[in-house]
Parts: sequence; C-alpha cells; structure tokens
Amino acid sequence: MQIPLEDRFEDLLGKAQKGLHLTSQTLAERANLPLETLAQLQQGILLEAPLRQLAPILGLHPDSLLQLAKNAWAPQPHPLEGLLPFNSYYAEHDMTVNHFIAFDPSSKAAALFDTGMDPAPTLAAIAAHGLHLQSIFITHTHHDHIAALPALRQAFPHAQLFCGRGEHLPSATPIDHGFHHPIGHLALEARETSGHATCGMSYILTGLALPLAIVGDALFAASMGGPRTSWDQALTHNRQHLFSPSHHRRPRPRPPHLHRRRKSPQPLLPRIQIPLPPTMKPNIALVGVGRMGGNIARHLHDIGYPITALYDIDPQTAAALAAEIGATPCSRLADLTAAADIIFTVVSNDDAMRAIFHNPQDNLLIGASGKTFINCATLTPQVHIDLEAAAAAVGAHAIEACMASSIPQARNGTLQLMIGGQKEVFHRMKPLLQDISASLTYVGPAGKAAQVKALVNMVMNINTAGLAEGLGLGAALGLDLDMLAKIFASTGANSRVLQTDGDDMIQRDHACFFRADHAAKDSHIALALAHAAQLTLPLAAATAAQYDRLVALGLGELDKSGIAELTFPNRLGQTP
Repeated sequence: MQIPLEDRFEDLLGKAQKGLHLTSQTLAERANLPLETLAQLQQGILLEAPLRQLAPILGLHPDSLLQLAKNAWAPQPHPLEGLLPFNSYYAEHDMTVNHFIAFDPSSKAAALFDTGMDPAPTLAAIAAHGLHLQSIFITHTHHDHIAALPALRQAFPHAQLFCGRGEHLPSATPIDHGFHHPIGHLALEARETSGHATCGMSYILTGLALPLAIVGDALFAASMGGPRTSWDQALTHNRQHLFSPSHHRRPRPRPPHLHRRRKSPQPLLPRIQIPLPPTMKPNIALVGVGRMGGNIARHLHDIGYPITALYDIDPQTAAALAAEIGATPCSRLADLTAAADIIFTVVSNDDAMRAIFHNPQDNLLIGASGKTFINCATLTPQVHIDLEAAAAAVGAHAIEACMASSIPQARNGTLQLMIGGQKEVFHRMKPLLQDISASLTYVGPAGKAAQVKALVNMVMNINTAGLAEGLGLGAALGLDLDMLAKIFASTGANSRVLQTDGDDMIQRDHACFFRADHAAKDSHIALALAHAAQLTLPLAAATAAQYDRLVALGLGELDKSGIAELTFPNRLGQTP
C-alpha cells in the first residue's frame, strides 16, 4: 500500500505563515511581492521566482520547496517484515489518515499505533497474519487517530492502551517522554513531540531489519503537522527528539517514511535520524495499449511500478510492448485480472468497454474480487455508472479517470485527469493517479467525470472546426496563413487548438494525436446529453456533422485537425 503525501507546497506556506503569526499583507511586504502574487502562491499556483523569494522569509528551504511543488523526488522502496501500514478515509475533512501495526515476526506479538477511522482493515490484518495484539499506542487524541478505538478495544479487551499524559485519554495508561516497553523481541521508546497536539508522542521501534519512527502528525514527508498547540514547541521537539542532534543544518535528502505522503522531495526540516522504508507499489495491468494506453504503461514502468500483464485487441501490439517493458501479454482477460491489483482500461468506445467487462466467455470481472479498475476512455456516462455497479457486485471497485490530454502527456506522466466514482476509492488510488498526472480533479460520483469530459471535447471540437473554417477562408482569400495565425494568437481568436493544430491544418500534417472518428463519437456523446437535458446545441451539432462527413470519407484515422480538409479550397471538401 502506498501512502499519499499530505502537504503540497501551498500547505507548507500556510503552516509557516500561521506559525510565524504573519498576515498576508506583512508577508507580501517582507518578501517584496505584490499581494496578488502571494495570493496565487497560497492558492497552489506555482510561480517559481516568487516562490524562491518567499521561502526564506518563512524559514523554508527554497530548493526543497520547489521540488515539493514539482513532485520531483520519491523515496526508494525498502520492504520491511513486521510493519503493516493502513490509510483510511476521513470524510468529514475529505482527507486520509494513517495508522500502523508493528509486530515481532518470530513471536507474532503486535502493537497497534493509532486506529484510523475504520476498524475492519485492522481486524482483518491481525487475523490474516495470526498476530497477538498486546498493546495500543496513541500518538495523539485528534478524532481521526482514535475514531476506531472503541471497536478495537471491544475486540481486544486485554490489550494495554497507552497515550501521552497530557492528552487525558480515558482508560489509557499515561506515559511520558522516555517511556520504554517491549513488543515481543522489539523495543519501544516514547518521545514527546507536542506542538501539533497538547502532548503528542512519537514511538521509536528497534528490533526489526530497520529502526522505525511512528510519528502521528508530528512530521510529514517534507513537512510537519499543523502547529495547533505551539509552532515553537513543534519545531523544538521534532529537532531535539526525532532528528540527529548533530545535523541541525540542511543535509542531503533522506526519505522519512511514516508520514502522510509517498512522493516527496528533500525534507525541509533537518535530516531525520532513522531511515524508514516506503511501502511496495501495486501490480498494474493495462487493457488497450495503443497510443495512450501504451504510453501510460511505459511511464509507469519508468517510475518503478511493476507492469505485470497487457491485453490489446491486436495481440501483436500487446506482445511488442510486453517485450519492451518486461510484462506478460495475455490472450484472456480473466488472466490479466488475476495478474494485477489495479487494472487500467483505455479502449475506444462503449461497445469495446462492454466487450471487455461483460463477455460471458471471458471478461475482466472474472475473479476480480478486491481488484480496482481505472477506466480512462471517453464513454457514455451511463456505461461508467453501470460498470461501477457490476464491479461492486463481484467485490471489486471501478472509477473513471477521463483524460483531457494527448500522447506526449501520457508518456511523460502529465495527464489532465478528471475522476468520477466513489470518493473513498479515489483517495486510495490518488498516489498512483498523481504519478501519471499534472492535474488531478475529483468531479463527483460515477458518470460525472464522463459528463465533464464530454463537454471538454465538445468545446475542443467546436474550436477545431471553427479554426479550420477561419484558416480555410483565409486561404480562399489569398491571405498569408502564417501571418493570419500570428494575428489570431494575439487576439480574441486565440485558442489552445490554434497552438496545437494551426500549423498542422496549414501544412496538411494530420499525424494522429486525437483521432477524427473519436472526435465524432465524443461530439455525439455531448449531443445525447444535451438531448436528455432538452437543450439544442447548433454549433455542437454542426461540428458533429463535419466529423461524421470526414469519417464517411474514410479519414477517421486522421488527427482531428484533418477537419481542415473539408474547409480549405482545393482540398477534399471544397472546389475552387
């Protein structure tokens, strides 16, 4: 299991500003920044030069802060027997919270550290590993860290409960800094790390292959918990009780493990003394490994995810990519499901999606209990709704991850993703989704991301058709098209489509990044939504008709810029 990073760079700015008791006006003046620029940074808009200018005013390391903003560092995996991490969803604040079991592999004596929100995963893990839960240690008593405590106390009434003295947790044995306790052959030492909480405790464990620090919210990767009690106390306790006393300078990065986020840059605080391992990455399989799916697979392989299985309607495509990245090409969908924890699907249309999930002879839902499907195709929203229900019926999960991007973004891991489905599933998949995206937005329940994607493509297709007509008319008038495009770019005629497709239309270079027949399909999905909403969309209808015409001419495999073939003089759709 991979634990997502808790803080983004704007969170660190806010925590430091609050801890230093600086108003935004004062902070902007000290950093010599316009107040509007500071507001953009506080909203998470990355402006590199102003961010570097602001960091030292807040006592933050500029390079490390920038690495956090760019997601430029990730810890290396170190499997560790004797540690079980959990990450549960806290709906009230739309966040996740961690808790842990540490156990002696020889005796199976175990201790629980915090409880998270849901007791079920903890109970299941204790049973699955044959553990003897002897003690429960609480880092602090904020609700998300003790929500499941009553249920777990009921299940394990003889387990000793420990908590920092100043937290005043009923029925707990109060402990102080320096408290020691055995867990089988493991040794535990409590260290006070107050500041985020009144009497927070971190726990140092030795006796496993690596020492551990279980810190609650005292530290995050590259950050620390919000100083609800005392900023100065939080910094002092972290430095004195968790960091090496001889390293109160900024060293080379070493990855703290048991914090909130998996992908993290160099620590902004001094180096932690205890090197701690991140968790292993899940096995990934993909169905549909053409231009988009294949490049998603390559990117995931490049950043260390095990790609175990591939399937494509063209077996040779799957076989070639499998040889490239060390995966197994599958001829049966059920075999692919069996080989992975998470399955991406990137197929062409509704019929293709139904075929891979509902073919009674062979489909992805066979043996799918416990699996998660991430479905990336642009489909009719109802298909995603039906699929979520079908997955749930066999004990699996499905979310839609609609992509507003093209082939280079898939290859580089900078997709624009819109997510629909259960929010809890989204949060579990968030670390993986962040690893393939530059922008990640949770839209709502199943079908909602597909609705948004349909509107994105509808507007994009209308813009593409409009640009094709503008440039086509310019050509018919004998205008210099490069000059015309330059003027378009500096006026209200500018658009993203002008940047991506303008030159291609002029030069008749329609190498495919987004197929014309897919543009036709997506336009009709939007028109169906409009019809259901009792709206008339004449521009969308006209655009769909143009793409239908291009497909009817046998040119559906051209890029969407190929619509210019219907508008320029002396091309397919026009005569002089």
